[in-house]
Amino acid sequence: MPLNWGILTAGNIAQSFAAGLKASRTGRLVAVGARDLERARAFAEQWGGVGYGTYEEVLHDPSVQAIYIATPHHLHAKWTIEAARAGKAVLCEKPFTIHAAEAEEAISEVRKSGVFFMEAFMYRCSPQTRKLMDLIHAGTIGRVRAVSATFSFGSSPHWRNFRTDPNLGGGGLLDVGTYCSSFALLVTGEEPDRAEFAADLTLGYDAYGAGCLHFPSGAVASIASGVHLPMRNDAMVYGDKGWIHVQDPWKSGPDSVMTVTRYAQGSNGDETSKRGVSLRSRPEVYRLGFDGHWLYAHEADAVSDFLDQGECPYMPIDETLANMRCLDRLRRSCGLTGAP
Repeated sequence: MPLNWGILTAGNIAQSFAAGLKASRTGRLVAVGARDLERARAFAEQWGGVGYGTYEEVLHDPSVQAIYIATPHHLHAKWTIEAARAGKAVLCEKPFTIHAAEAEEAISEVRKSGVFFMEAFMYRCSPQTRKLMDLIHAGTIGRVRAVSATFSFGSSPHWRNFRTDPNLGGGGLLDVGTYCSSFALLVTGEEPDRAEFAADLTLGYDAYGAGCLHFPSGAVASIASGVHLPMRNDAMVYGDKGWIHVQDPWKSGPDSVMTVTRYAQGSNGDETSKRGVSLRSRPEVYRLGFDGHWLYAHEADAVSDFLDQGECPYMPIDETLANMRCLDRLRRSCGLTGAP
């Protein structure tokens, strides 16, 4: 169904979402709010709608049906609560909150208000991720036993914004590491029962780090993230019948490739089993990438498609809460300041 959107803040990620709305089949931007009225008006002139000098005006605009929250991390809970109380559907950028207790409080208000909510993991809504999950659910690689996921970028050590302020949830884990943990929860279908993380905390936050998750089924995951170290940003899912490599799991760019490699089937005691498994000669290759604005278009359409259900099955509310609990454990394990 068509859906009228309001956006809180006029920063870079808000620009990306606004471009996605223009490409979507359901979304229309009708309002944007920023602390600087002129900035909001300039945003609206470029992307559409009305520019407001406060977030509250966007929430009180009767034409707005859904709110996209693109504020810094530490403001997500506050504006989710305010949007829910205003009766608006909520799409909130990741990480949903700084810690799980805050997330529980905000979701309690969402449920009390009876509005739609989804954490804005845009990769969850992409055709590439949907195909990945179809393959896993079909048993293509058997039972998932191990996962590897990396998301990191190499900014200058002198870079300064909320992502480098430890009091505001700065560091790699909450900014991009949350993609990796959420990916592990997605493909295993479980919440980890153990989580450990090691990080460089020289700057007062996790400049980069790596961790391990253990799941009740026995599956394991390795994750790595950072804001000051470029890494190979990809993901692997290993099953007992094969593996899937996702070359560009987070943004699904135009050149993104997903490759499925299955093990050759040998009977117990034959030469294949004695030497270990061998691989089928022809991996299956899927090319489901696209230009960047489509990533947010799919996300906006997912909200519209599942609006009446109150949440989206691609990123359900309980999984948001499970991922926040996982992040709490990871941050606490490496001694991050402010971790609960």
